[in-house]
Amino acid sequence: MGIKIKSISYALPEQRLTHTQLCDRFGKDVMDKVAMVSGIYERRIATENECASDFALTATKEILKGEDISTIDMLIFATQTPDYLLPTTACILQHKLGLKKDIIAFDINLGCTQFIYALSTAYAYINAGMAKKALILSGDTPTRLINAKDKSAVTLFSDAGSACIVEYSQKDEIVNFVFGSDGAGYRDLICETSGMRHRPKPEDFIEFEDENQNVRSNVNLYINGFKIFAFAFKTIPQTVTSLLQQSNLSKEDIDLYIFHQAGEKIVSASAQRLGLPLEKVFFNLHDIGNCGGSSVAIALVDAIKAGKLKAGMKVMLCTFGVGLSWGGCIIDFNELPKVTNF
Repeated sequence: MGIKIKSISYALPEQRLTHTQLCDRFGKDVMDKVAMVSGIYERRIATENECASDFALTATKEILKGEDISTIDMLIFATQTPDYLLPTTACILQHKLGLKKDIIAFDINLGCTQFIYALSTAYAYINAGMAKKALILSGDTPTRLINAKDKSAVTLFSDAGSACIVEYSQKDEIVNFVFGSDGAGYRDLICETSGMRHRPKPEDFIEFEDENQNVRSNVNLYINGFKIFAFAFKTIPQTVTSLLQQSNLSKEDIDLYIFHQAGEKIVSASAQRLGLPLEKVFFNLHDIGNCGGSSVAIALVDAIKAGKLKAGMKVMLCTFGVGLSWGGCIIDFNELPKVTNF
């Protein structure tokens, strides 16, 4: 038994934040240096009235065209920016999509690794016979948490949502999964007052400037860029090596590598460390930014549309980020899924 990805889609906000706009804000010299490392020249930004679930919903409606929605018996929404702390956003999405009520529906609270974890959860449920067809949604709006004067964060992150349908398949397309967590680094990417541990007080809204002239308050997202880069540079090769070993494959057996689209330098440096030819490593965040947990789903769609991913190829997905958390899988695409995007 196993599963295959039947269709996959993503949706982005219409609002853009360009390199030129940030040059006006932070200075051209500063932004040119940032762009040289990140590879990001444009980002997508949600409005005050848009949530991650809205983008996931838009992506979902497209892949449900022509689909018998009564056959969907599982809905997973992976996010760290839900509509509410409670109720579960997945339940709200079930209602908005008009799905049947005898359905498994829940959220997964994860950041940049959310797509891999959600995919593996659907895989486990389907292989256990508890579901046959799952709707996997992901999405986040990190820009809603970022201080506009914090160049360490505002220059990187974008908002987005993705959706895919996975279903039972006699020939398993998923070759293997690997996962990892290191909570010792949880403070390296954090929104301090976003939960119950540290409820925001008046003083938490007071802005301060750090040693790198980034301005934020305790209610804003914080990223330690140096430590996250070091974590990624270590984790990507380890994840790739572990996946290959567990799957009895060599680096050459993989036709395309898709890493979390965190930044161009992270991706290229990791590929170089692994000795991977860059033409086998897909990268696509120049005009959309770091879309967090939806980034590998977005990259899958774009790789198919660009002709970089074709039927019969083996693809490795590798994700890492907030938590600290990482995960990866190998997908053997016997046939390509239907793809759409907005």
